Amino acid sequence: MVDSGRGRRGRPPGGGDARERLLTAAQRHLEAGDLRERSSRSLATEAGVSHSLVNFHFGGRDGLLAAAAAVRIAPHDVIAASTRDDGTLDLARLATAIVALWEHPEHGETLRQLAVDVASGAPRSSAFHDYLQHAVVERLQDALGAERGRAVATAVVGTLFARYVIRLPAFADPSPQQAVRHLLVAFGERR
Repeated sequence: MVDSGRGRRGRPPGGGDARERLLTAAQRHLEAGDLRERSSRSLATEAGVSHSLVNFHFGGRDGLLAAAAAVRIAPHDVIAASTRDDGTLDLARLATAIVALWEHPEHGETLRQLAVDVASGAPRSSAFHDYLQHAVVERLQDALGAERGRAVATAVVGTLFARYVIRLPAFADPSPQQAVRHLLVAFGERR
């Protein structure tokens, strides 16, 4: 269907396997450690598809990066799901969603391994540093202000690393509900 002669509506052209070709290109560069230098447009060109398919299939470069890392529920999605209708961030919802995601039997192990890779300086870690800075830290700072956003990000990263990566008993032993309460206290919320 044509929209006033300005172009097509619906999925941009690129073939039925366009999503997989984009994902393969992103995964190849992720493993090589040079994904941060690749734009959505260059990945689409490499995959032989329209660059608009990055947005169509993945919602943007952040979504493509998360999919390339096999993170089915990406951190930027958790922030979006924790945003109220008025645009403010619900910190209780955020803390609950973060803990639930990392406690999930399938997603938690994927995220733990990803955190280990990033902390170890694996080739793909630079792309994740950029992704986390843009999609998580900057979004938290936009929602909460620079200083509070950085403090919330620090609490999240510290808690996740201590609880799920190195499994420090003071963080790993409490129940998921207690972990949520600890995060809220670290966020400065009274619960």
